[in-house]
Amino acid sequence: MSGDEIMVMAHNTIVMVFYLSMPLIIAATAVGLIVALIQTLIQLQEQTLAFAAKLTAIVLMLSMSIGWMSSYLMTFFKEVMGKIIGL
Repeated sequence: MSGDEIMVMAHNTIVMVFYLSMPLIIAATAVGLIVALIQTLIQLQEQTLAFAAKLTAIVLMLSMSIGWMSSYLMTFFKEVMGKIIGL
């Protein structure tokens, strides 16, 4: 394996991590903004409420997208293992 192939694999790994984490980050950010807006409107400054809402959103998003994430991860794993075995 040349240095260029290793750099491509490292780049693909970083892109994969970014791609797999985005749905969870977007869900947590959206729920956080909504909860913050509601808390501002009703003047309730309870940090536990925002944390619980974000945690619930992350768990729900993870449960909805776990099949897609696992298939994407397995495809990537097979590609990497194929390259390693080819050494």
